[in-house]
Amino acid sequence: MSLLDKKYFHFIGIGGIGTSSLAQILHAKGKTISGSDNYASEITKNLKKSGLKVSEKHDGKNIIKKHQIVIYSPAIPANNSELKKAKDLKIPCLSYPEALGELSKEYFTIAIAGTHGKSTTTAMTALTLVAGKLDPTVVIGTKLREFKNKNFRVGKSKYLVIEACEYRRSFLHFKPDILVITNIEAEHLDYYKDLEDYQKAFHEIAVKVPKNGYIIVNSKERNLQPILADCQATIIKWKEPTKTKPGVPGEFNLFNATNAAEVGAILNIAEKNIQKAIKNYKGSWRRLDYKKKKLGKTQFIDDYGHHPTEVRVTLAAIREKHPEAKILCVFQPHQHSRTKMLLKEFGHAFNSVDQVIIPNIYQVRDSEEVVKSINVDDLVTEIKTQQPHVKNGQTIEKTAEYIKEHHKKYDIIVTMGAGDISKIYKLL
Repeated sequence: MSLLDKKYFHFIGIGGIGTSSLAQILHAKGKTISGSDNYASEITKNLKKSGLKVSEKHDGKNIIKKHQIVIYSPAIPANNSELKKAKDLKIPCLSYPEALGELSKEYFTIAIAGTHGKSTTTAMTALTLVAGKLDPTVVIGTKLREFKNKNFRVGKSKYLVIEACEYRRSFLHFKPDILVITNIEAEHLDYYKDLEDYQKAFHEIAVKVPKNGYIIVNSKERNLQPILADCQATIIKWKEPTKTKPGVPGEFNLFNATNAAEVGAILNIAEKNIQKAIKNYKGSWRRLDYKKKKLGKTQFIDDYGHHPTEVRVTLAAIREKHPEAKILCVFQPHQHSRTKMLLKEFGHAFNSVDQVIIPNIYQVRDSEEVVKSINVDDLVTEIKTQQPHVKNGQTIEKTAEYIKEHHKKYDIIVTMGAGDISKIYKLL
């Protein structure tokens, strides 16, 4: 199935960060796009402004015989009225990862995979190709200032740069010509059985890279060996990070920049253009994102980090950049299952800051049984073994009240998490 041969598309769950980007790419290529979502959001409003027809509720009437393909978010249940209607009408239905996989077959695809750093590495890689005048199409899981605050870019060349998510083995739908694996650490343990199962998924995508393709990895990354066995592609194991520092702090961002630079070298982009792209990268939405507005003299930094390693290295990078600052971290864990499985690791993640507040645990994809098995106080108790200044914020609303009363004590307040922690800014 060639996506680009079709004209009429309908997206179920069009307000998602991934589905919305694909919808807009296809719209820019002259396709007629409609879609639905159960909630109005900034994304759905922007889609309407761009000329897409968006319904703010799911209804079987939104599906008509004219539609040639229906693309749905993985969060859409099988009994969704629109999905059932499409199947009744025998309209081909693809999940978002399947559709993105079909698009990847139309391009020379550069896929960025790994446990941490995918969005930042995808951003730097995309900007490297732009600097090298290769005019890529890009799909990324965050908004970029350089892309006018959008999470996608429509190019006219053969190159596609995509962030490749491993959850539920989604990335196995993709056809990468260059695969970057940033790092490997046990994650998404609500789906994967263990680290070995997680590694198997990465091995499955690695062996898909063709003989004339490339796989790029950090030679010092642990847990990579089983992934790289039996691969037919050329494997590039870089040993030392680039000396070109990106405009964001942290050693891990040097590693992200090195992966981007290696892609640039494979594509014969001039070294000066690679360096320019890396130096000029100043971060993206919710990745070490310094907020423009302050509360008095207090600086706010917002970050998407939700795995203990991400939390630890991000806070260490902020401390490295601001060695004398009094720092408060407001951390919202994402999923009860992740919090429970990685509880000990979270206990060691906050040593770089002066105080920690946990407002709540963001509930998503977990059973009631798992939700009941762990709570904020359990996490507070674990963190207290390493960081005595930690408290239960009770709710986001109460945490916002605490910040309003006590912000003068802090030079920097860091909000972290992959849930709805960002809504705290509206309360401030």
